[in-house]
This record gives sequence, structure tokens and C-alpha cells, in this order.
Amino acid sequence: MKRHAENTITRIAIPVRNNAGLLSKVSAHFGKSPGFIVVDSNGENCHYLDTKSARLQHECAPIRALVQDGGRVILCQSMGRGALARSHEAGLRIYKAKPNSLVAETLSAYHQGDCPDFPDSALCSHVHHEHSHEDPNED
Repeated sequence: MKRHAENTITRIAIPVRNNAGLLSKVSAHFGKSPGFIVVDSNGENCHYLDTKSARLQHECAPIRALVQDGGRVILCQSMGRGALARSHEAGLRIYKAKPNSLVAETLSAYHQGDCPDFPDSALCSHVHHEHSHEDPNED
């Protein structure tokens, strides 16, 4: 797998389950995430973006706010087709994050080329939209 450019700093958005900076747990689902860590690809300029306060009324995730914050890449485990389409329309690149990881581990995997392009197999159908993607045994 090819590595991402080491000399180019990119703003990355990662859906998280908690606000602990680089030690935040990556959320299992983009649209159900309570917040996002937005960070430069070098691990600097890290801050938390609360989903509820940042999203528009019709959004399940704050795609507009992520782009306004300089986001260019999303690293996530799963997302719905609508969020994927809106993310692509906004010019965001989506990569697959490893399950049960921390933001720091996910950034490291991204730099090592271990976050592949987001596969169709990671899309959620949302047939039962109220279902949870979080593992109840985690935390």
C-alpha cells in the first residue's frame, strides 16, 4: 500500500466516541459519532468538534463544519451512502480506519498507508436507522 505524502500537512477529521485529543477512541460510525477530532496530519493543531453544535439540522454529521474547519480527509470505520456522497461532493477524501483504535494509532496507520480507500463493504444500509454501531463492551 502506498504511503501518504509525508511532507504535506493535511487536515484530518476522525469521528470519535470521546474527547481525549489524540487518545480519543475512534467511533464505529461516522454519523452516530458524538464528535470529531480535527487534527493536522502531523498530529498538531488538534481540537474537538461537537457533532450536535456543528451540524446543520438535516445533517447526521457536520460535513459542512468539517470542511469549513479545513478538513480534507476523513478516517472512519463505517458511514452511510448519503454521508459518503455528501463528503465526496464537499471534496473530502475518505479512508477506512481500523476498528477499536485511538486517534493517534489511526494517524500512524494513515501515514503508513494502512488506511485504504473507503470500501463499499463498510457502507451502512441504515435499514434500521436507530441501530447502534458501537460495541457496548467498549469504553
